[in-house]
Amino acid sequence: MTKTYTCRDVGVDCDWATSGETEDEVMANIGAHAAEVHSDIELTPKLLTAVKAVIKDA
Repeated sequence: MTKTYTCRDVGVDCDWATSGETEDEVMANIGAHAAEVHSDIELTPKLLTAVKAVIKDA
C-alpha cells in the first residue's frame, strides 16, 4: 500500500507532497526535501515523530 505525506500535514506552509511504498522511503524523501527547501527547520526527534504520525496509507 502506498504511503503519502504533505508538508501541510504538520502545519508547514508548503504544497509539497510525496509518496512511497514504505515509511522509510517517504521519510527519505522528506529528509531530502527538508534539507533543500526547509533548511531553517530543525528535524528534531519530536518533529520526526510528528511527521511519522501523519504519514497516511493511500
